[in-house]
Amino acid sequence: MCSKTIVKRDQTFLKALKKSYKKIMKISHGAGFLEVRRKSAKLIKKAFDPLKVEIRGSEHLPKDQKIIFIYNHLHNHPYFTVGKTFQITLDSHFISSKILYKYYKNPGTRVVRFSLPEEEEHRRYYNKFNFIRVFAKDFTPIGFTKKQIRATNEEFYNKAVNELENNTNLVFSPEGSSYYTDESPGTFRKGIFKLAASFKKQPLIVPIVLVNFDKLPSEHSFKCEIKPPFRLSEYGVDSPASDKMEEAIEKIQRNYAHWINELKKDNINFEREIGILKQKIEQKKNKKDLVVFYGSSTIRLWKNMALDFPDWNTLNLGFGGAFIHSMDHYFESLFEDLNPKSIILYLGGNDLTLGLSAQKIGAAIADLIKKIHAKFPKSKIYSIAIKPSIERAEQLEKICSINSLVQNLSTSLSYFQQIEFYEHLIEKKEIKKEYLLQDGLHLNSKGYELLHSLVRKKLEQ
Repeated sequence: MCSKTIVKRDQTFLKALKKSYKKIMKISHGAGFLEVRRKSAKLIKKAFDPLKVEIRGSEHLPKDQKIIFIYNHLHNHPYFTVGKTFQITLDSHFISSKILYKYYKNPGTRVVRFSLPEEEEHRRYYNKFNFIRVFAKDFTPIGFTKKQIRATNEEFYNKAVNELENNTNLVFSPEGSSYYTDESPGTFRKGIFKLAASFKKQPLIVPIVLVNFDKLPSEHSFKCEIKPPFRLSEYGVDSPASDKMEEAIEKIQRNYAHWINELKKDNINFEREIGILKQKIEQKKNKKDLVVFYGSSTIRLWKNMALDFPDWNTLNLGFGGAFIHSMDHYFESLFEDLNPKSIILYLGGNDLTLGLSAQKIGAAIADLIKKIHAKFPKSKIYSIAIKPSIERAEQLEKICSINSLVQNLSTSLSYFQQIEFYEHLIEKKEIKKEYLLQDGLHLNSKGYELLHSLVRKKLEQ
């Protein structure tokens, strides 16, 4: 089956995939395809959850639907065969379940190749989903004429347009075939881009970058990065016949090659982001009376920080996904040539994903605060309370406990204050969604307006 040793993690994942496959195959013909899609999304999400797949860039997800999600299509590892010969495509199922269903409550419509005559399992499985079907490279039945293929392609356009006009998201790989991570991406074809360009108001295209879905999860981490959405008009493409179309597709494909390469070599040590922060520090000419913001994505994504604090000399040292231990690890190297007047922290939120107790997270925050004070005894230190979020709704009690522990430090440490934030984002135990992005985790512009006002009040005291 495969030469490498299969470990329990892989076996558990395969077992969950087989369970999903069997349950879908048992659904009666009378069931609606939307029910099938939702059931599949729930089952596949459950299969992926224990793997803790790294998903970056959820802050880029648009609020509205009618979106085209494109992705680089990867092979499956041969071990993950759920039928006699059939494999569930891990990457597209992952996107439908862990991104679309999770954030939009709708798995969307995928574009799937037609089954070959001998692929009975493939045909029976995908017929239940009512996805849009197309002919794929190397998967066209013998005897089909070019006229038949053209007619099918026209049907694809009509169905895809109808889905988008009904505010349903599309999931599509522009390559028309799958590849290994090290070969990805393949050549992008025009179809989906011509479709997008045919709309008077072009739909947003959201690139999803995937690596390692062709490998065993016990040996390589599955990774996914959601890139900022774009419209083809940004590339000068205003119609399907635009003479800028080929150039645009080539550029998008080159971007993908770069993104995949970056995601492959990135690791949990945040080396790339730390390198960018060090460049930012070097380029900061005025380092007098600095107010340094240091923390995870809540800091990193504060794009208008300089405009929000015109009377302060601010420096944003946020890096996405930061844990307390990673902030501790990089503190000395980042702050080596700095002497900040104030340091504003946001930390602890990502540590909730590590399964640590509130006491351990609170203690780690306290240790870092004391470490910062030891280096900068004259600096004022603030910590923004961990915010509630839809993404971490099941851990609100733990978040409250951590915030309480950190708040208690204010009474014993004269140089430290916590900036209350949690209570402003929750009312009657309900999270105020109007302050969050579509991913239910990161702040939107309204959320940053609120945070700005709270931080400003502290700095003005």
